[in-house]
Amino acid sequence: MPDAKDKLKALRAQLGLKTGAEVAQGQFASPPAPQKVMPDSREMMRDLSARLGLRTGSQWAAERAEVESRRESGDFEVDKIIPGALIGGENGRFFLARHDYPLDHRQGNLELGEALRASSRHIAFSAADPELEDFDPRTALFMDTETTGLAGGTGTVAFLVGVGYFAEDCFRLDQCFMRDYDDEGPMLAFLDERFRACGTVVGYNSKCFDLPLMRTRFIQNRMRFRLETRPHYDLVHASRRFWKRRLSDCSLGNIEREVLGIRRHGDVPSYLIPQLWFDYLRTRDARPLESVFYHHRMDILSLVSLTAWLSQCLEAESGKGFEHSEDQLSLVRVHFNQKNYAEVVRHGSVYLESGGGGPMRRECLEMIGLAHKRLQQFTAMQEILELQVQEFPSDLSARLELAKLHEHRTRNLMEAARICEEALVRVPAGLDSDMLVDALRHRLERIRRKLGRAGAED
Repeated sequence: MPDAKDKLKALRAQLGLKTGAEVAQGQFASPPAPQKVMPDSREMMRDLSARLGLRTGSQWAAERAEVESRRESGDFEVDKIIPGALIGGENGRFFLARHDYPLDHRQGNLELGEALRASSRHIAFSAADPELEDFDPRTALFMDTETTGLAGGTGTVAFLVGVGYFAEDCFRLDQCFMRDYDDEGPMLAFLDERFRACGTVVGYNSKCFDLPLMRTRFIQNRMRFRLETRPHYDLVHASRRFWKRRLSDCSLGNIEREVLGIRRHGDVPSYLIPQLWFDYLRTRDARPLESVFYHHRMDILSLVSLTAWLSQCLEAESGKGFEHSEDQLSLVRVHFNQKNYAEVVRHGSVYLESGGGGPMRRECLEMIGLAHKRLQQFTAMQEILELQVQEFPSDLSARLELAKLHEHRTRNLMEAARICEEALVRVPAGLDSDMLVDALRHRLERIRRKLGRAGAED
């Protein structure tokens, strides 16, 4: 007989019945998940690269190959990248970039044309150089160089030499560039012609660097260096005279920012410039040099603006062209160093009236007092010294000068002795031997001897 299980299984199949387990399995089973269609990963990468502007390795290689091909064919040479022309003849050529700026072109606070009104008297005063009293901005040559290094000597080359000058109704700036060492001869020959018309050289730290370097290059090429006999206005020294007290950094870049109100855009740091030229010699790709030419132009234009600004500051009445108290006191000091004692009194008095205090006020009082002494205005000198002693009781130098005044001018020996004694009482502890202290003691002894002789005569 067939097995009972087989009979039941056959009967369920015939009637289409299900067991309890089959029913439960069908009730709780999850429906089959729809099959995901995964996009092609290569399509995803292509879409992402397109959106981000990325290049594939093959695209990058193709572009590099194209750039190399263009470089080898000279597409990136300096005359193709920077507006200018190759100048010269059979003996060689160099690259010249010329820019003509209208006189109303602004470089910071000023227009370039305002330099034409710069006073020769102000220029000579700011430079502390009487030779510049004939300064004429119309014949001035504003010069700057970019070199292969700062060491100087015969191994240092000026690969970019700029000269700016006023021509007709514009300011012309010529940038002479060496594409290689062979370009130096024709470049110097061109500059020599420009130097012939030069009345005064204007530069920044040019006395110590630019001109000695150019002199060496001319001598190396067996050429006469004409600028050696021209008056020289080095603006770094003028800038330090007036702004060093306030600005510890008197580099041209800092003077531009803090004094002339100039902000550069697209500049390159000076220390990178030599390497950029060496890179150009190797690659013949002048595109990175655009920032170098810009840096160089800005340097020369700032020389023009700074010349005009200094003259305008000095032209203002009573030193009001200098806004900061440190700069105003520097003006007094410059007059003092050049023995313009009447101007020391005039500008110093204005400074005192402004109400400044502290060490700078003491310094101003000291200069005014000594200026009155040089002018033999002893009554005014006494007033200043007494004011200095009153405001700065520990100032031994003022007391010494006041004692001298009473000893030799007012003949008041008692007062002179009293001042010396009072000064010696104020000597700081531990300062037994000092030039000033010794001078006070020596003067007091001498005054006492005079008083003793006067008493004996009586």
